[in-house]
Amino acid sequence: MTRRELLASLAMTAAPVRAAKRPNILFLFADDQRADTIAAHGNPHIRTPHLDRLASSGVSFRNNYIFGGNSGAVCVPSRAMLMSGKTWFHVDTATLAGARLLPEVLGENGYTTFGTGKWHNGQASWLRAFQRGRTVMFGGMSDHSKVPIRDLGPDGKLTAERTGEKFSSELFADSAIDFLQSHDRTKPFFAYIAFTAPHDPRMPPLPDRQRYYRSLPPLPFR
Repeated sequence: MTRRELLASLAMTAAPVRAAKRPNILFLFADDQRADTIAAHGNPHIRTPHLDRLASSGVSFRNNYIFGGNSGAVCVPSRAMLMSGKTWFHVDTATLAGARLLPEVLGENGYTTFGTGKWHNGQASWLRAFQRGRTVMFGGMSDHSKVPIRDLGPDGKLTAERTGEKFSSELFADSAIDFLQSHDRTKPFFAYIAFTAPHDPRMPPLPDRQRYYRSLPPLPFR
């Protein structure tokens, strides 16, 4: 079993913490991925076996759409609305200033909050939202094989920026798995894993891209 397969399995089997009687939350966020690119949702041209397993064991909200954005970068308002519970017109999407954030509220109520992956809404908002963090990318986009990342140090400050040594999806999945395996099981957790893929630049690992380059899937109607 690969580490990404392990992460998918953990997402389906994360159990409530008995002592606290509160559920653990493992939130996987794909950046700018269209809903019609998932096989379980009816696309016969794209293979998404792990997402299909998640869909079959849970609930898919098929009528959710991005409300809008200040530019073509709809990943920024998507994350802002998700984290604040506010619509595009009612939250500062760039910084989330003045907004109460989901992990922030959970942290105040006994949860351990962990974040990894992309956060394009300002460092200040991330720091007040998460108690723990590893391989966090602040910004819009980068080479998926050379992601600029930072960790949250034990002093509560971000470490100096360094370059990731794995493809972005593996890098963030590995950090999430390490957190799940080391977490104190007496406390509930909120783990937020924000993959930069499939956000551009569109550069999947070579073995994965060849499958589609040999037989290009059709473009969507809209």
